[in-house]
Amino acid sequence: MPSTVLQELQRLQRAQETRLALYQEFEDAYQDYLNDRCPEEQYSSICRIVTEGFQEVSQEIQGIETQLRDTLSRPDLAQQIRRLQMAEKAKLNHVVHIQIYTIESKKGEKDYDATVAETRQTLKQTLDEIQEVWDDIRQELTDLAYS
Repeated sequence: MPSTVLQELQRLQRAQETRLALYQEFEDAYQDYLNDRCPEEQYSSICRIVTEGFQEVSQEIQGIETQLRDTLSRPDLAQQIRRLQMAEKAKLNHVVHIQIYTIESKKGEKDYDATVAETRQTLKQTLDEIQEVWDDIRQELTDLAYS
């Protein structure tokens, strides 16, 4: 049985929830590492596992994007998902850089405070964009659920 636009957007919502859980795992490991509650090898291992999880979520979302564009004739939603994916990629990049700069600063090798502050500001803009896309997708979900 072919899927509907509503079903695909619900799949997208579940995939995004998984992505958010992965971010939480990533943040928890980072905080544990910063506070010496997690050895470097364990932190690196968690980072690898979380990265694999991000890749799986991204592939699933790309499949949803393709389904919406090619099968369900909703290029508008596919474009929103593409925008979401690009913003999520930028978010991950910013988060990783903040972590790296903070770890390097803590080791005392160099002061990255200004760089971290600048990256945090860029991250905030990226988070705002993600929120904007999700607001549009949630509206579409609501409209479809009640139509």
